[in-house]
Order: sequence, then structure tokens, then C-alpha cells
Amino acid sequence: MRRCSCLALAGLILLCLPTLPAAAFEVIEAGPAPLISASAPIASAHGALVWGQEPCLTAAQREAIEADLAASCAELTRRGLLPAPDRSRQVSLGWPLRPVASVTDPGVHGISNFVDHDPTYPDHLRDWNCGARSYDLPEGYNHQGTDFFLWPFSWHLMDDSAVEIVAVAPGVIIQKYDGNYDRSCGFGGGNWNAVYVQHADGSIAWYGHMKNGSTTTKAVGQPVAQGEYLGTVGSSGNSTGPHLHLEMYDPQGHLLDPWDGSCNPLAGGSWWADQRPYYDSALNALRTHDAPPEWQDCPMPTITHEQDRFAPGDLVYFASYYRDQLQGQQSQHAIFKPDGTLWQSWTSALDVPFYAASYWYWGWYLPAAGPEGYWTYRVVYEGQLVDHRFYVGTGTTAPDLASAGVVLHGVSPNPFNPTTTVAFSLATAGDVDLAVFDARGRRVAGLVGGSLPAGGHRVLWDGLDEAGRPVRSGAYLVRLQTGGEVRWTRAMMVK
Repeated sequence: MRRCSCLALAGLILLCLPTLPAAAFEVIEAGPAPLISASAPIASAHGALVWGQEPCLTAAQREAIEADLAASCAELTRRGLLPAPDRSRQVSLGWPLRPVASVTDPGVHGISNFVDHDPTYPDHLRDWNCGARSYDLPEGYNHQGTDFFLWPFSWHLMDDSAVEIVAVAPGVIIQKYDGNYDRSCGFGGGNWNAVYVQHADGSIAWYGHMKNGSTTTKAVGQPVAQGEYLGTVGSSGNSTGPHLHLEMYDPQGHLLDPWDGSCNPLAGGSWWADQRPYYDSALNALRTHDAPPEWQDCPMPTITHEQDRFAPGDLVYFASYYRDQLQGQQSQHAIFKPDGTLWQSWTSALDVPFYAASYWYWGWYLPAAGPEGYWTYRVVYEGQLVDHRFYVGTGTTAPDLASAGVVLHGVSPNPFNPTTTVAFSLATAGDVDLAVFDARGRRVAGLVGGSLPAGGHRVLWDGLDEAGRPVRSGAYLVRLQTGGEVRWTRAMMVK
């Protein structure tokens, strides 16, 4: 019987535990956020997500799905809609998640569990990298599949349909389920919403826990291209929080773990066209709040207390949200006044081995005398630079963000190989020059040159220079220029 891990969002607890015995996806507060260097803030804290284990399909549900897929494939083959598999070639997988254009955060997900390759149980774990990012159960189950959870504020992302599930490879839809409840908070949640795609080589991908009503309008038997929309992330079926469970089978029908590593050596190498590192350390978001976030019991969305407009003298909570944060990795925090001068700076680092998803916040009183205008909260972490703008003023409304120029949110993934995405936003339409430079200031590639509308934008850099050649490993500078405003961020190519 094949099962998957499910996630839930619950309330704050006061103690950081390595694991939880029950099924839970909880935000924990680990105490004051440690500082390496800073003047003292008025308040600080950091915490992380932890989760337990739950099966996402009962034995009866799985048997019914497998029988349904077999019958559907037979019928599609009979009708000539499902080509015979070409098992001489291995498909190359793209990434399964895509934020919508209005999302300007550099990241929206984390990974909680991989396939468990140790056949013994319980408490015998071995993922593709010989680590323990997986789980098993006493009744004789080893986790199968990869779980991608949304972070931060997963229920908000789900409610806004902000994270799309896309096909990892071209193929034919062999079945899909929709119409099921999508705010499940535990086992016994009924059937899930899901799409199943068979690829040209005969391998099959299962995409589970989708949001109700979000599945593709394409019918069973129709083809989909790589990167084509399949649905949005939800919490349907036996689930305890918004996430995608991606489960795959090879052309022979055996469970497939597409990640290539020491404990899962694949003859043809990784199935991912761009396999991300085991610890994909990155900033997912920066925020300013008028109070610390309040994490609610599943399925209630977090009370985020997000605020981007403050009066002089207000208490502001500056928060950073990470995925795959490792012990000792330093973050350089800085707050800049509207004229670009530095107001506060400090450095922080994680003091435990690893968090798959973590958050940090510090509270500072703004100067009572101002100045008024758009301020910047900036964090540099593992070569990634992310800015968040907020307005300080005494008026009833803030001037258009255009008065502060543009907002360059950063690049993701970072480090990257071979591609990364640059996220930025414009308050008004205008001519934009987005380009990449090497560490010596020489122009490497032009990404955008022309007029863009107002709003959020995401631009892919394919890791090629202007002559179409792959760039070398190393640090690069991304410059966004519009009008008289210039913003910079850093990107790191690692081969």
C-alpha cells in the first residue's frame, strides 16, 4: 500500500521538538531570535514548521485509483488517444509548481519529505541523499513521493489560487478527480482532487491534494505540454494543509524517485532537467508587520498582521521567511531610510542544525521625527538579496510606490543551475532595462529591454550570455533600471 505524508497548520507551541508523534504541521516558536550583531530591538523571535505523519490514501482508495487508471488507459488506447509508450527514452522533468504573476515573493514552497529507500520500519529512514527527510510507519509503510508545502501563509496562498501545479513533462491526461472538499485537516478527509498524466515513455505522474474546482478544463485523453497548467495547490482528501504530493511510476509501473543521489543512483541520471540541491536554502519572503503573525488552527488562515504603511514612531516587526535554513548560515539585515542611508543593521544565524521552513522577526520603533517616504528592509542570505519596501508618513494615504521607484524582489532559485527567475514590480508602466552583469561589471545578458505594464513581473534567465553560451560558475549582478531608478540584486551560478 502506497501512502504519502500530509501537512497541517496549527497553533503556536512553546517548545521546539525534532518530530511530532501525531499528524501535524505546526508553527513553533523557538524563543528570542539570536543576534550576532545589532543594537537591541524591542522584541524578537524565531520559529519553524514541524509535522507528523498521516497516510493520504486508504488502501481502498488506492486500489480504486489504480483500477480506475488501468481501465482508463485501456479505453484511451482503444480509442487511439494514448500512444504506445516509447521506452527507449527517458523524459526530462520540469518543476511542478509555478506562482501566478501577481506573486512577487522569491519563493512559495518548501519540501518536507522525499521517498524513503530503507525498506525496514519503523524509524529507519534513508532518502535519495542518504539523509532522513522522509518517514515510515509502524504498520509497515515507507513514504513514497515528494511533498511540496506552501510557505509562508499557506492557506492565504491556497485561497488566492496563487500557486499553480504544472505538468513536469508532456503527456496525456489519463484521469482526473475534482469536486472534493479542499480544506481537510487530517485523516478521514475523503477523496482528493488530482490529475494523472502518462508521459511518452510510459511513466506516470500523480498530482494530488488539488484545490476544489481548480483542475484543468482539459478532458481525459487530451495532451498537455510540459509546464502546462493542471490545477492549484489545495488540501483535499486525507490532508492536513495545502501541499502537492507528487508520486511517480517508471515505464514498468514501479515506484520512481526522480531524485538522483548516493542512495538512489539512477542509471540515466536525475529525471529532473535541473535537479535542485538537497538543501535548497533560500529566502521565500520578507514582510513588515504591525504585530507578530498569529498562527491559527487548521484550516484557519494565519492572521498575518502584514502592514506596509506606518507612522513615525510606530513599532514595526521586520520578518524574514526561509526554506531549508541550515545552522551557521548568516543573514545580513538592514533597514534604509528613503534617502538610502542606513538606519539599522544586524546579522543573524540559525543555532540548530536545520529547519525546512523557518521565520524570524525583530521589532523596532521607527524614529519619531521620520523621515517620511518609502523605506527599505533588505536581507542578504547565501548570495540572495531581497528588498521589501514600506511607507512611513503622517498622511492618511501613502503616495504611489512609483515615487520610490521600482521594487526588485530578488531571484529564485539562488544559487541556481541552469535557470533562475527574477521577480520585480512596477507601480506604473514604463521602459525597463533588466540586465545581468558579471562581478567585474561587464554586461553578460539582457533580459528585458522595452516597455512593461504596471504590476508584478517574473522574468526567466536561462543562464546564457548574449551570445547564447552558458555562463560560468560564479556571482552575477542583476540590474533593474526604469526612469531614473536603479535596483540591484545578486545571483549565484553553481555547476
